[in-house]
Amino acid sequence: MRKNLDKFMNKPDTKIVNLTLTNKCNLSCTYCYEHNKEAQSMTFETAKKIIDREMSANDGSNFMCLYYFGGEPYLEFELIKKIHAYMQSRQWEKGWFGFSTTNGTLVHGEIQEWLKENSSSMEVYLSLDGDREMQNINRSNSYDMIDLEFFKKEFPFAKMTVSKETLPKLAKGAIELHEKGFQVSANLGYGVKWSDESLEVLAQQLKILMDYYLAHPEIKVANILDLAIMDMQPGAAVPKRFCGVGPMMKSYDIDGEVYPCHAFAPLCIGKELAEKAKKIDFSCPVDPRNLDEKCRNCPVVGVCPTCYGINMGMSGNIYHICDDHCKMMKIQFLANAMFKYRQYEMGLLELNEQEECRLLQNIKAVQNLAL
Repeated sequence: MRKNLDKFMNKPDTKIVNLTLTNKCNLSCTYCYEHNKEAQSMTFETAKKIIDREMSANDGSNFMCLYYFGGEPYLEFELIKKIHAYMQSRQWEKGWFGFSTTNGTLVHGEIQEWLKENSSSMEVYLSLDGDREMQNINRSNSYDMIDLEFFKKEFPFAKMTVSKETLPKLAKGAIELHEKGFQVSANLGYGVKWSDESLEVLAQQLKILMDYYLAHPEIKVANILDLAIMDMQPGAAVPKRFCGVGPMMKSYDIDGEVYPCHAFAPLCIGKELAEKAKKIDFSCPVDPRNLDEKCRNCPVVGVCPTCYGINMGMSGNIYHICDDHCKMMKIQFLANAMFKYRQYEMGLLELNEQEECRLLQNIKAVQNLAL
């Protein structure tokens, strides 16, 4: 399960540092938002300078989540080993832990052994988009290239991205992963163009998935049905940011240039927009005047899953959310509100009186969402 990331990620004194080790990837996924892949990789000297700087920085952090990122990071396995060995060789004042996400196709033999040997300081998460058919549609016919038994035993966490083509099997794919023993993170693909027909399909699939979780309350619910309904602040004058981008997150490109997060790097949005992204101040509150009109008075604005980097790449505006994505998120929130209420009715939620009141108020606010 995803134990350490959840344990460290949301603490106020933890910072997240992404190292983009390579722009290369051995797959060509249908929904990939990294549009500027080149055959370039980070050097060990560049990585070492970044680590020295971040681990000694007087920035209010006392713990660092170090992400080995790509492209496909395990194309640079030797570099990962060198960086990780360097982290282990020093007595740092800050704590740290290593993470990576992988398509899994290269994680065999020596890489598996190394991951097992370093499991006390390293976790890896598998991008796996459902059953064999779904994976092969989205991710270059790669299902049979992955050692699922290894991940199931050692790192049973699957990151499932839903495309327009695999949406009709969303529930089946998530359920199959659960039945195989995986914890599931499921999300709609960012930048995907959704049709009006997709709205009804999504609602149907979430209903099937909802019934499955209610029949199996022992299974950890995938985030697609676990949105932050409780954290909503309908009518707040200053909405909070959904994602963690800000002073405690940095993403280093292969050349050592730093960006607010990996989605703002040239790999994703090109050099011109990436340079503009460096100047954005994410330490200040969201100014509602910068939001789309459709977002300003939306009750879920502060908890609606959005990617500022992908928004910028598509429109030049970090706060502009495409109308088709907005409609899909409304369907998702309506399903989440219904699911939370059914959990509440069945006594599956442990809430005090104040939390119960907030939940019911927020569910009512979600029910007013208009497509």
